[in-house]
Amino acid sequence: MDYADLLKSLGFNDSESRVYIASLELGPSPVQIVAKKAGFSRPSTYAAITGLSQKGLMSSYIRGKRKLFSAEPPDRLLHFVEEESKKMQSKVREIASVLNDLRLLQKGERPGVKFFEGVEGLRTILEDIAATKPATVDEMANIDAVKEIFSDPELRAIQDVLSKRKTPGRALLLGNVQRARPGVDVRVLPPKDFEFYGDLVIYGDKVAIVTFKGAIIGVVIDSAIAAQTLRALFDLAWRGAGGFPTFK
Repeated sequence: MDYADLLKSLGFNDSESRVYIASLELGPSPVQIVAKKAGFSRPSTYAAITGLSQKGLMSSYIRGKRKLFSAEPPDRLLHFVEEESKKMQSKVREIASVLNDLRLLQKGERPGVKFFEGVEGLRTILEDIAATKPATVDEMANIDAVKEIFSDPELRAIQDVLSKRKTPGRALLLGNVQRARPGVDVRVLPPKDFEFYGDLVIYGDKVAIVTFKGAIIGVVIDSAIAAQTLRALFDLAWRGAGGFPTFK
């Protein structure tokens, strides 16, 4: 395991991460030795040591005429991360407590089109589908491509929300379809006749379009007219797929 990468994932910058790990491995050492081990210049190493010292993760002392720097034990690192987590949870509660007030501050028209990138962007779209509380959900998707990005638990979490609300829907799916969400009629598209790597979801007055091949990009269009138009096209496709295998 690259321990420096682990520290970076916790919010440490690259130099702090590598200087801390280097110092752990070296024990008390002068700055030039730490810098060589970590692969940074002395000024960069000093800056990292300053940052780590402010976090309580580095200390220094004089031995003879030399100033030595030492990483604090990993237990101290765990304590620091736990304290930062508590602070973050407190901030989350503060934001949640004023969320409605912040919403009232938002001015101007709601953006009609939003773009999302990457897996986190797609998670935002999935959460929006659940939060919108649509009366129905119509979808056309390559289910195999979806499963390459999202785990079964993640997909089930969204499906469970829609199932609890008894949200009906229709789905035209390409790929290995094993089951359907309760309340959803599924028609399975034959792979010999269709090839696409995306997802189209029509929910409420919104339309989400996602690409799964190459760059992962999602677009959400918040427009009753666009949703009505795409729903009419979906109706046409649904009727044309009447002879395909079905799931309920």
